[in-house]
Amino acid sequence: MVAVGFLVLLIATVFQGSFGICFKKYQPFSWEAFWALFSIIGVLLMPHIWCAILVPDYFSYLASTPMSTLVTGAACGFFWGISSIWYSLAINYIGVSLVTGINLGLSNLLGSLIPMFVLGTFPSTSSLILLLVGQAILLGGVAVLSKAGFMKNDTVKVEDKQDSNAKTKSLFMVGFIMALASGAGSAAINIGGSFSNYPVNLATEAGVTPMYANLLQWPVVFFGGFLANFGYAVYKLIKNKTYTDYTKPGCLKAYGKVLLTSFVWFAALGVYAMATALLGDFGPVVGWVAFNGLALIIANLWGFKDGEWKGHPKARNVALIGNAIIIVSLFVVGIANGMA
Repeated sequence: MVAVGFLVLLIATVFQGSFGICFKKYQPFSWEAFWALFSIIGVLLMPHIWCAILVPDYFSYLASTPMSTLVTGAACGFFWGISSIWYSLAINYIGVSLVTGINLGLSNLLGSLIPMFVLGTFPSTSSLILLLVGQAILLGGVAVLSKAGFMKNDTVKVEDKQDSNAKTKSLFMVGFIMALASGAGSAAINIGGSFSNYPVNLATEAGVTPMYANLLQWPVVFFGGFLANFGYAVYKLIKNKTYTDYTKPGCLKAYGKVLLTSFVWFAALGVYAMATALLGDFGPVVGWVAFNGLALIIANLWGFKDGEWKGHPKARNVALIGNAIIIVSLFVVGIANGMA
């Protein structure tokens, strides 16, 4: 069953690692026009659509869930929604490589360890030690990938030499704090899913297959995520008066891109939820590590294919080493899961 779980997890990571490719070339939509529709279709509706297809009478389980559980899960999703905005802002201050490294590292650390306390399921001492070793190796791989990113973008120079060191340090700290917050927000998805386990248990007790019942966590979590993302997108639409984008010539293709992006984005999390059920009691713990680690590798493969590292042979080689380290960490995590 665990082997099947990792196979299903691999499918989820293909969607997760490919999401960035979908989030390109959506003109004539502005970012906010695209994001407002994506928030409705992907973040709000997709979780309900998947549940409606795979979980009979799914809404009855959500309706039977205590309000405190719904609020807690949605609050985690709301934090994730805000963090996705912080993520994009942090890139402007400290660069994509460093932000990605910080985001993924903290997301993996919090998103895998906190669910152990939420669910009250702890592995054996030897398994926990091996899991932490796997985490440490993964963070090392992320650090190497970040280094590759710095090497690739080493041509960036400080244009304003009159800028004070105090101002530069201040901007760096703002970006660093935002990156930390975005990592915690990414982890909040998995944490919120663990808090939203009540409807999952109700469905399982009613005879629903666990891998499908696990989908019931997402309508709860992403209702909060929808509120944050849609609210900000609408604010930008009004502020920039870009709501006219929806009737621009050639916008039909952009509407299609929204549908594709919505499906690929949620497919990653929907299939991930199925995988965690197959991985056993510690699925949300080890699954989150493998999910992010493998997705990062796949995203890098897309980058290699698209020529992002062309002309940067040294940085490319360092990136390959970083990916190799992450693969090693995933083997260690897999062994830890087998010992749990």
